[in-house]
Amino acid sequence: MQMLVAPKVAVSEDAGEKLSLENFEELMVRSFPPCMRRLVEHQRESKKHLKHAGRLQLRPFLKECGFTIDESFKWWRQELCRDPTIDGTAYDKNYTYDVEHAYGRKGHLQGQNPFGCPKIINFPNEAAGQVHGCMFKQLEIPMIKQQLHRWQVPEAAANEVQKLIENGKHFQLACMEYF
Repeated sequence: MQMLVAPKVAVSEDAGEKLSLENFEELMVRSFPPCMRRLVEHQRESKKHLKHAGRLQLRPFLKECGFTIDESFKWWRQELCRDPTIDGTAYDKNYTYDVEHAYGRKGHLQGQNPFGCPKIINFPNEAAGQVHGCMFKQLEIPMIKQQLHRWQVPEAAANEVQKLIENGKHFQLACMEYF
């Protein structure tokens, strides 16, 4: 009896362009899922730091996209210090541990893996001042359409997103339609 075994497929280290400080702005617009782009933009526009759940969602995503730990330290310092209540000392005292933990340098020393869509979709509802989870579940249709318009998503795609949400709460499919 002869067995046929498929050869192992080599996983390419170069699965695509890696996120860096130099290409962050371009990749955020071109490649970030809406939930992650919304987190970054909200933090910048509000000039308030993301609350815990938002940081917990974004930190491992940035790591997985290619940020080195040093890039993460620089990026998070820059972004969090936009909040007038956080200066360099407050950042060092209150937020560096979280970055170290995400990369496996503190805590259980295993690092954090990014959350998949099902987990993000099932995040708790946002409370005042919070931004996290899946925007297609968290926001009302008019707000979603407004956000998609701001991101220059074609009207036909925005309408399809609306249909997917209203006719079955297909949040993941709505996200795919965004792309």
